[in-house]
Amino acid sequence: MNMKVYIVKPDSSFRLIFPEDEVYDSEFWEFKATELAGKLPLHFKAYLDDKDSDPIPDIAWIGMSTFAFRKDVAAFLIDILEDSGEMLPFTLEGEQWYCLNVLQKADDALDSEKSEYEYNEGGIKFGLKNIVMKTEKLPATGLFKIKGDNYTSTFCIDDQSTDEGVLGSFFCAVASGKFTGVKFEEVTLD
Repeated sequence: MNMKVYIVKPDSSFRLIFPEDEVYDSEFWEFKATELAGKLPLHFKAYLDDKDSDPIPDIAWIGMSTFAFRKDVAAFLIDILEDSGEMLPFTLEGEQWYCLNVLQKADDALDSEKSEYEYNEGGIKFGLKNIVMKTEKLPATGLFKIKGDNYTSTFCIDDQSTDEGVLGSFFCAVASGKFTGVKFEEVTLD
């Protein structure tokens, strides 16, 4: 099988984006696979971090929570992004960007028996490491989140065995567009 699953991570060699404080500090600035359209202000403003020497990415990590796409990048990836969630518009230095709220869930995909967890000093699970996914429980394409990490990480399917899989692959689309700002970390499939 040619299927792979990746955690989509921000590339720290690029600048970060933060929404204006009233949005960032609001009770709605949580991207936990629930709808935010109509809750976050329409067309909020955002700003870049102060690392002037780092380049501005095509796909940025915004508000330490999710990814944002410059208008032309969002247009290129629109089918994958809209199939995976909702696009929330905002402006960055007068340019149109879109914040992605992933709504597609694959809650049963995590193999909690084979995955490893991080524990705090009190023995309470607080993070996943060495993630193992159940192949048969994964969505066909796109981006998704899982309950097993409290909908924190964004995952993507890369199945190049079918035309639909290639066309719906965020991994392939980012590579073909040569877009900057994200890295991919492969997870294990059982």
